[in-house]
Amino acid sequence: MKRFMLVSAFLMGLCPGAFAAEQSVTLSIENMTCAVCPITVTKAIEGVEGVKRVSVNFETKSASIVYDDAITSWEEVAAASTNAGYPAGKVE
Repeated sequence: MKRFMLVSAFLMGLCPGAFAAEQSVTLSIENMTCAVCPITVTKAIEGVEGVKRVSVNFETKSASIVYDDAITSWEEVAAASTNAGYPAGKVE
């Protein structure tokens, strides 16, 4: 057991991202004015490396995203939407 713990600690030091987990976040999305806007937001967010799933809701002006936190962050995902013209922020 001691040997397993030492090997695990060693591997975590070498590959901290190897044990990353999928994270989920809900973002509020501004400037969506028509039914086509969610398509643009979806494509922008899907273009972020590490994003696994995206669901944009026009009615609630929000997006639910699942991403790999070893590759990206919710801030990077929000920036992709913002850069596409739809400012995004984390829903607390």
